[in-house]
This record gives sequence, C-alpha cells and structure tokens, in this order.
Amino acid sequence: MGGFNLQVITFGKLQAQDGQGDALMDIIRQHMDYLKQQPGLVQGYVARCNGNSNKFLVVSVWANEEAQQAAMTRLSTDPEATKGFLQMMQLLNGQPDFGNYTVESIVK
Repeated sequence: MGGFNLQVITFGKLQAQDGQGDALMDIIRQHMDYLKQQPGLVQGYVARCNGNSNKFLVVSVWANEEAQQAAMTRLSTDPEATKGFLQMMQLLNGQPDFGNYTVESIVK
C-alpha cells in the first residue's frame, strides 16, 4: 500500500449494573484521560445510550495498528490503569463487548 498506514478503530460496549451508570461513566472518563495521552490516538468518544443511562459505547480511533497496540501494552502495565479496569469490570452487568477493526474506507 505504498507506506500508507490504515487507521484502527477499537470499541467497547458496556452496560453498568442498575444504578451504577454514573460510577461507570467516571471510570470511563479516567480511561479516556489516559488514552488521550497516548501517541497515535486520532479521536476518542464516549457515548451514553439514549433511553438507557446504564449503557455506553466507547470508541477510539488510532493512526495505525502499531500505535493502538503500543497504547494497550502501556495500559496493561500501568498499575493505575489496571486498577481502573478492574473497578470498571465490577460495575458491569454481564461481559463487555470489545472490538478491534481496521478501517477499509472513509466517507466524509
């Protein structure tokens, strides 16, 4: 592809236990503060479901797969980030749905 690096999009669909939506939002914000310090992050989004304040969609767009993988490696070795992830898991109703996708096309 002539040196062109394809962007990568990661997402997490999370549902908090009843009454834990605001607490989960606080932890997600802390996670996003960590992500925005990472090289290669293009954009990050946190969205709350219309009609269900316990459901969230967290999306990050990375310049390329290498940047995303490097950030995840740093995240997994950072004690504060690991603590936040464990706190988040305790607030969830069921398992999160995580995905990692390579961008094939961009339309503006």
